[in-house]
Parts: sequence; C-alpha cells; structure tokens
Amino acid sequence: MKTVILFGSPRKDGNTRQLVNAFSATMKRKGHDVRQLYLNDMNVRPCQGCLACADKGICKINDDMKDIRKYILESDLIVYATPTYWWGPSSQLKVVIDRGVAFFDPAYNSRIKGKKAVTLFTCADKSPDTFAPMLDMFQRTFDALGLAYLGGIEEPGCEEKGKVSRKALDKTKKLAESIA
Repeated sequence: MKTVILFGSPRKDGNTRQLVNAFSATMKRKGHDVRQLYLNDMNVRPCQGCLACADKGICKINDDMKDIRKYILESDLIVYATPTYWWGPSSQLKVVIDRGVAFFDPAYNSRIKGKKAVTLFTCADKSPDTFAPMLDMFQRTFDALGLAYLGGIEEPGCEEKGKVSRKALDKTKKLAESIA
C-alpha cells in the first residue's frame, strides 16, 4: 500500500509530529510505502476558483501542488495530519484541501474516488469537542471525494510540546495496524 501523509503542522517536531511518527513507523514496519510531505516547506498558493482544472484535473497555478497531486494520485491512503487552529486545520493543510477541487471533473465526479483516508489531529484545548467542526468538514470532504474514511486520532490538551499521551500514541499505532 502506498501512503502519503499531508503533514500540516508549521512545527516539524511538535505534537502532531508524534502522531505522524507513530503512524508512519507502524505502516513502514508492515512493509507499506510511506511518503511524508511537510507542507510548511512547500509553495502552495490558494485556489483561485477559476475551475481551469476541471477538464484535465491540472491546476493552472505552477507551484508545489503539482507534486502533492501526483503523490495523492499514486497513493492508496491519504493521511491528513494537523494541529487544530480556530476549530479547523492549519492553513498549510487547508490550502491543499481547497486546491483539491482539481480532483473533480466538470460533472463533479471524483478523480480519486475509492482511496482511503485517515486523520491525525492535535489541539491545545482540553475539550475533545474542539475537534467537532473539523471532523465534520473532513467527513463532508471525504464524502464529496468518495474517500473511505478509516478513522482518526484526536488528541486534546497538547498546549505544550511533547504532550501527546501514551494512550494516543498506542491508539495511533493500533489504527495503522488495522489498515490492510
């Protein structure tokens, strides 16, 4: 199985990285091909809403989204990993999601239907309810794109670096183990 991890945290070594590392290591141990894309180091401009991408699925903006698109198309599993900002994903990940309009044809049929998706989320707030708006947004996105959601990890209380619990890391590994 080929996996692409869209790592949306601006911090390379923060709490979200702990979940990504646990997931990635487990997948690699199982023999899966895993590619991590650190979105903060990539140049991805916002969607212009022009729909020039509709016919062929290729955006007219010449930036790193062309590489991200290629890796998504090549992958069986897409992992969306992000801290929670204002009840949603980081802007680094959100701009990639918005540019995903290129995955629809002119009749809004998904070009990536049937791929699998996983989410890995952290937030500083201690309330698990903080994730609800973001989970809803992702579920609607996955439904529209025809992605099979395999589950996710939501770890609240990560205000300080290194605050991901052992329980969350174990759940992350278990989630990765469950993926064929």
